[in-house]
Amino acid sequence: MSLFNLKSSRSRTTMYSWKLQIAVAAGFGLIILVNQVFFSVFKALELFQNFLANVFIVLLIWKSAVWVSQLGENFFNWLEKPLKRVFLSAVLGLICSFLVVLISAYFFQLLYQSSFPANNEIFINTLVSFLLFSVLFTGFNIIHFLEALREKQVKETVERLGNYFEQLIENIEDIVQVWDTDGRIKYSSPSAEHQLEYAIPELTEFPPFYWILEEDKSKVKSRFKAFLEEEKNGVYFDQFRVKTKTGTVKMLEVKISDGRKIPMIEGLIVTCRDITERHETEQLILRQKELYELTSSISGSFLRMDFHSALVEMLEKMGKFSSVDRVYVYQLNPEKNYWNCLHEWRSEKGDQIPSIYYQKGIPIDAMNWTFNQLSSDKILNYKTLDKMPPEAEQCRKAFEADGTVGILLLPLRINGELVGMIGYDALFEPKNWSEDDIRFLRLCSEILTSSLARSEAEASTRASLSFNQTIIDSSAEGFLLANLENRVVYANEIFHTLWELDQNPIGLSVQEVSNLVQPKIENKEEIESGFEILRENRQAIFTMTLNLHNGKVLEVYSAPQIQDGKLVGRIWSNRDITDRILSQREELEKGMAVAQFESLKTQVNPHFLFNSLNVLSSLVHVDADLSEKFIDQLAKSYRYLLEQKDNTLVPLEVELDFVYSFVFLLKIRFEEKIQLEVDIPERFHSMQIAPLTMQLLIENAVKHNKISEDQPLKILIGIEGHYLVVKNSLQVRINHAPSTGLGLKNIQKRYLILSSDSPKFGQEGDLFVARIPLIEEK
Repeated sequence: MSLFNLKSSRSRTTMYSWKLQIAVAAGFGLIILVNQVFFSVFKALELFQNFLANVFIVLLIWKSAVWVSQLGENFFNWLEKPLKRVFLSAVLGLICSFLVVLISAYFFQLLYQSSFPANNEIFINTLVSFLLFSVLFTGFNIIHFLEALREKQVKETVERLGNYFEQLIENIEDIVQVWDTDGRIKYSSPSAEHQLEYAIPELTEFPPFYWILEEDKSKVKSRFKAFLEEEKNGVYFDQFRVKTKTGTVKMLEVKISDGRKIPMIEGLIVTCRDITERHETEQLILRQKELYELTSSISGSFLRMDFHSALVEMLEKMGKFSSVDRVYVYQLNPEKNYWNCLHEWRSEKGDQIPSIYYQKGIPIDAMNWTFNQLSSDKILNYKTLDKMPPEAEQCRKAFEADGTVGILLLPLRINGELVGMIGYDALFEPKNWSEDDIRFLRLCSEILTSSLARSEAEASTRASLSFNQTIIDSSAEGFLLANLENRVVYANEIFHTLWELDQNPIGLSVQEVSNLVQPKIENKEEIESGFEILRENRQAIFTMTLNLHNGKVLEVYSAPQIQDGKLVGRIWSNRDITDRILSQREELEKGMAVAQFESLKTQVNPHFLFNSLNVLSSLVHVDADLSEKFIDQLAKSYRYLLEQKDNTLVPLEVELDFVYSFVFLLKIRFEEKIQLEVDIPERFHSMQIAPLTMQLLIENAVKHNKISEDQPLKILIGIEGHYLVVKNSLQVRINHAPSTGLGLKNIQKRYLILSSDSPKFGQEGDLFVARIPLIEEK
């Protein structure tokens, strides 16, 4: 069967309207009448009668010409036998003209009661009629000839296109069909035989929509009817399933176009494409999306709700999703001899059949075979109970007594040990579970198992926390616990008391708590420093000392809370160390006094004074100017000792001025055996330092190192970062008094209350290096 069957219609001459025929007849009648007036004399009535007679004759001749044209068309094609057609038409035209004249003469003789025309008049009238016939006939045939020529060209073009498109349609994989308005197949491309496995004649003989799957048939019919009833019928898309001859179900994507007004079609053009694989893939993706959303929803329920509420919600979702009648969870008791029912969900229809075990549970002895199977981590999947093995007879009767038709039981295990089961019951019709369904249900069972284990662990933890919280609440320290979102989840009463808070910090972020306490703190930069450490490392451990405006000093310890190797939060411990700091300050003040005393004692040491005076006595006779300068520098050194002995800090520039005087005295004694080099930029001169610090370090170097011309003592003073650095060459004396380290200890103790940074002392290669923190001028 070809889609391109042409229908020929050669009745164009009948399409000329009667108005045109009357107009032509009246025109020719008028022409003949004018001719008669010129050659004869008539009365008005006779003229009118002659006009009507002429019109009538012309109409008869018109009809004769039409009839002869149609007869010639039927016997002789213009393009094939034009001479025969012309000859036949001339003969028939002459006969028709003669008959028209005779009929008209006889008709008008009776009408007007005139005499019958003579032979010569009949001959002339016949000749005139034949001429008129020839004019009309020639006009008709010229039009027919041109139309036949065009129709031949169109037909040839259509045949070429038809062959091309027919070959194209018959070789494409998609099915191309033509349906009538009832849905019956009028034409189908050969690809239907391959895809639907029906022969083409079978498809065209089927009742409407016979080959569409029964479940989809009613919907397809209704949508098809709605498409036909639309006023603007364009293109209609649909998807439906069909059943092949061998019973395979395929999904087709269908495009229907309205071709009822196309002469060669006169029906609906239907293109069908097999999208079975794509549809299955889309369904699989949709199914996986549904499973993922359901799994996420179930997991979220157990995280945000208590265990029992989440369990109730889970069983309802699982029951509706799986289309079963009952879903239940049973948990083994500690003695392992009884199944306790945690909850059972039932559908509206399933609620009509009561469960005898609901709320009461089941003894292990009543379902011993089930217990053994689940203990072996086996899944019990029986579409109908009669599929259960003979050894499960006791269990089968128990399920039948509960109204069950088919079951699916999944074990719940914690650390490899059976703790319960989750069951899915079909009560009215057998339920067939696919492998994908069982994998998904097992995943949900694992979520339930984890939540059950967590619920039991939380119960145990709550008991433990109750004991631990009692200890924490009775502690002298303030504790604050934050979660991973950095929000406070616990703060004991001591924390409230230490910070004198008016607002409960639980639920606030740590930053918000910091904003509450910062107005009470003097050294707020410590808090900023702590948060900067946390921004760089969430698992950092650090300590802060905070000075409050009310005179209290708090030590804050911050450490990550680690559970099972994972970061779960952060602990902030707050301790009041005011008394300890006051005690340390008293001790430091004593230490400073001792340090100042030791320094002063060193300077006024009789041996040092004796050496200085001895050098002076030698200089007096040798160099009076140098002696005078020596006396000035010695007086300047002792004046500095007296002026700064009560000061905590002095500008670095003032301390350096004293160091220059002190080294001058040493160089008079040791000459070039002591070499001092100072490299301190001027911008550091305003920085603060504890008085006598550099003097103690230089004196320490002189005391413990050899000094000679071959090995001069080199002392370097410079800046590294925010530290003053004093370096001396390390050339330890062989015989020297044991060091008490009192000078360095005094420096360290003084800086404990002066700076958060501590002085650093130690050997670095062949140098002894002391780093003293510089303090900004306030």
